[in-house]
Amino acid sequence: MKNLKFSALLFALVALVSFSSQAQTFKRGDKILNAGIGLLYFGAYANAEFAIEDNIGIGPMVGYTYFNSGLLTGYSGDYSYGQFRVGARGAYHLGDVLNLGDNSIDPYVAVGAGLLFDRNNYTYNTNTGNVTYGTRTTIFINPRAGARFPLSNNLSGFGEVGWGASWVTAGVSFGF
Repeated sequence: MKNLKFSALLFALVALVSFSSQAQTFKRGDKILNAGIGLLYFGAYANAEFAIEDNIGIGPMVGYTYFNSGLLTGYSGDYSYGQFRVGARGAYHLGDVLNLGDNSIDPYVAVGAGLLFDRNNYTYNTNTGNVTYGTRTTIFINPRAGARFPLSNNLSGFGEVGWGASWVTAGVSFGF
């Protein structure tokens, strides 16, 4: 699993570097909506971003992650968890800083913060049934790095790495 995470991170970084010959700048007044899925764990993720200054955007975010060990072979017992997070996110778009130009890729770094609602369950391989190890609500910080790739004037694909709905997330961005 560790090698899979490292491979996914390495792939994302290579893709970011190899496609970054030009940048799609993020200017004051721009608005985007991102919706994506987790690629290493099942997860769904969405956020809105409003450019408050050139290269700086903020907005609300929401995400859900689900994992079930029953998908793993040779694992004794059944462990699962679900995480729901809601909060706000800020992003800094790197196109101008890297002096990349216009109309292609929009690399960025982002951090979100908010509330994480977590539930963990474990079922033993005996007749003891379900044992819930806990539900909790806690504060989270969600660092991410990613890039948007334009598909048309108001539609882009995006990819992100970092902690969130999954360590690797991909989806679409809608400009409005």
